[in-house]
Amino acid sequence: MVKEDCNRLKPRIRASCLLCNRFRGHGPLDNKSKDRRHDFLQFTWEELLSSSSSCYCCDILVRGCRGCFRQHSLEETDIANGSLKFRYLDRTGDIEEQETGKMIVILFQNGKKFLIEVFAADGPAGLTPASWGDFAPRSRTSPRTDSGSAHVTIKSWLDECMVDHADSLCNVGKLPPLPTRVVDVGLEDGVVKIIEPKKTKGKYVCLSHCWGSRQIITTTKATLAEHKRSIPWDSLSQTFRDAIFGVRALKIKYIWIDSLCIIQDDATDWAIESSRMASVYRNGFFTIAATHSLNGDGGLFHATPDFQVSGKSPDGEQYNLYFREVIDHHIEPINKCDDESGSPTAVFFPLFTRAWVYQERMLSARVIHFGRYELFFECRSGIRCECEHIMDSDGGAGSWRGLFKVELATALLYYDLASRGQDRPGLEYHGAALWRTLVTCYTGLLLTQSSDRLPAIGGMAREMADRRGPSYLAGLWEESLNDDLIWAVPQESGNVQPRPYPWNAPTWSWASVESGVRHWDELLFPTYEMHRPFGSRLPYQHFSTIENCEVKINPVAIDEFGHIASGSLSISGLVSEGVLQYEIDSDDSNPSCYVSFSSTERRSIWTDYLLNRPGPGETKPGTPVLCLRMSRIQNGIPGHPRSQIEYLVSLVLKESTEIPGCFERIGTLVISAKPSPVDPVGEVYKGASSRTVTIV
Repeated sequence: MVKEDCNRLKPRIRASCLLCNRFRGHGPLDNKSKDRRHDFLQFTWEELLSSSSSCYCCDILVRGCRGCFRQHSLEETDIANGSLKFRYLDRTGDIEEQETGKMIVILFQNGKKFLIEVFAADGPAGLTPASWGDFAPRSRTSPRTDSGSAHVTIKSWLDECMVDHADSLCNVGKLPPLPTRVVDVGLEDGVVKIIEPKKTKGKYVCLSHCWGSRQIITTTKATLAEHKRSIPWDSLSQTFRDAIFGVRALKIKYIWIDSLCIIQDDATDWAIESSRMASVYRNGFFTIAATHSLNGDGGLFHATPDFQVSGKSPDGEQYNLYFREVIDHHIEPINKCDDESGSPTAVFFPLFTRAWVYQERMLSARVIHFGRYELFFECRSGIRCECEHIMDSDGGAGSWRGLFKVELATALLYYDLASRGQDRPGLEYHGAALWRTLVTCYTGLLLTQSSDRLPAIGGMAREMADRRGPSYLAGLWEESLNDDLIWAVPQESGNVQPRPYPWNAPTWSWASVESGVRHWDELLFPTYEMHRPFGSRLPYQHFSTIENCEVKINPVAIDEFGHIASGSLSISGLVSEGVLQYEIDSDDSNPSCYVSFSSTERRSIWTDYLLNRPGPGETKPGTPVLCLRMSRIQNGIPGHPRSQIEYLVSLVLKESTEIPGCFERIGTLVISAKPSPVDPVGEVYKGASSRTVTIV
C-alpha cells in the first residue's frame, strides 16, 4: 500500500470548483435539503489535470487515480473520459440509511471501465477537513489475501462463528465421518496423498473451484493406487497448492477436492460420490472458495492494494484519503447490476457463474472466499467481508443483500422443528417459493455438460426432500406442482438457447432447457420481507388440475436426484387451439413467436428454446399448438394497488413427435393487466373446451 504526501504541493486556490465542488455537498445539511449529491457526468483527463492546477481537491483526485493506475497497470493515455459520483448526507435524521460513498468512473478507449472508490479509513487515521462534506468510512483490506493479516482475519471469522453461532444454524454437530476419500495434506511429513478412511471421524475442509478449459490433475482408475502413495507437488494446480498451504497453516489434516477424491473415469464411483456431495460439503468444517479464479492456474491469492494520499489543506487541516478499485459485492446470480458494473459476477467472481458450485456454496456450513478485492466469509448465519460493507446497499457498485444461503439454512431448520411439533405458519409456501428462487439463480449458471442439469442441483434437492418428503419430480415438487410448472424463459438476448440433445428431462421441467428461467413468486430479499410476512402471498388462482405425474430414474443414477430416464404429466384444464407463427421481420437467430387463434386474435409467447433450430425440437411456423390455461398470479406490494400487476399464465404445447397422443411444452403465453384484474377467459379462451393432456 502506497502513501503520497502532498505538503510540498501548493497549488493556487479558488473558492469553488465546478468539477469536484471542493468535496462539499450541495446546499446546507438540514431537514429541507433533499439532494446534496455532486455528480459531474463527463470530463476529460486533460480537464481534470487542468483543474488540479488551481484546485487542491482535484489535485488529490489526480494523484489518487494515478496511484491506482500504477497498481493496476493502466495508462493515462488510454483514458477516454471520466465522471464523478459523490454522495453526501442530505438530512440530519436516518444517517445510517444514507449513502456517502465517493466514486470516480474512468472510461478507457477500449470501452472498459475502471471504478475507483475514495474513502476515509475507519478510526483516527480517517482524517478529513471540516470544510469537506461527508466521506464514507471504510475498512482497509489486507494487502494480499495470503498475508499475515489475512490469515488473522480468517482465523478470527472462524473462531467467532464457532463461538457466537454454536447454538444456531452453523452448528454442524459432532465430529462427522470423513468422506469416502480425502486428501491428506501432509501436515506431519509433507507428503500429499489420497486416503480412504473407511468411516473414520475427523475434521476436514472442502475446496470449491473452477476446473477451467485446461486439464487439471484428476484421480482415475489407473492413478488411484499411485495417488494413495503420494501426489507430486509439481503435478498440482496452483489453486490446489494454495488450498493445501492454507489448510496446513490452520493445522487441519484433510481436504476434499472433487477431481482427486472422485474417480473420474469410473461411472459407478462418480454416481455414488456425486450423490454424496451434499453431505460432504454440509459436514466439512469450512469450504475454501477460489472465487476470483477462472481455472486452476489462478490460485487463491490476490493482491488487494489501496493508495494513500495525505497532507494538509490550504487552511492547514490534515487529510488522509484512500483510493482503491471499487469493491463489488454482486454475489447472487439473481441480482441485477447497474450500468457501471456491467456483468460483475462473470468478471470478478467467475466461480459464482458455475452451476456445480452453487450447491457447494449453499450447503457448506462456512465458506472462505478468496476474492479479487478482499476476503469474504459466508456462514449459515450471515456474511462478512474485510471492508465490512458487504451488507450495505451502497457497499459496492449496486450491491444487494443477497443471503439466500441463510434463507435456505433457516428454512431447513424450520422443517426440522416442524417435524418435532414446532410448527412455523406459512412454511409450506415459503419453502416452495424459496426452492423456485434457488432454481432461478441456478439456471442462470454455466454447465460444461448439459446432462448435469439435474445432478448439479441434486444435493440441495436431497436436503429439501429430507424435510419436505419424497415428492421430487425432475426439479419440481408434487405438493407445489401447480406453481412449479409455470416457469418461463425470459426472451432476453442470449438467454434463449437451443433445446439440448440428448434429452435431459421431460419438457414440463425447467431442466429440459439450457436457458435461464424465472418464476412469478421469487423471494427477492430484502423487498420480500419488508412487504410480505413470512409465508404469505398475493392473490392467485390455479385453473388446471394435476391428474398424475411420474418420473423414472436413469439406470445409472443412484436415486431420483440424478439423471432420469423419462417423465410424464397428465393435467386437465381449459385448452384453446391455435397456430404457431413467426414475426416476419424478427431476428432469424431468435425470431419472435406468437399464437394465432383467429384472424383477429393473436398473442406473443415466450419460447422455452430456439424453436427454429434444426433438430428434434424444431417447430416450424404453421404448427398446430394448444394453450393450456394454468394460473392467475398477482405480483406487487400488498396495500399498494398501483404496484400490483396480474398475470394469466398458460402453457404452449405441440404434439410429441416421439410419443403418439402426448404433447411437448414449447413455451408460455402470458397475458397481463395493471391495475385491473386480468380476464381469465378473454378472447383466447372464449369457446375453449376442457380436456386432459399428457405432457412428456
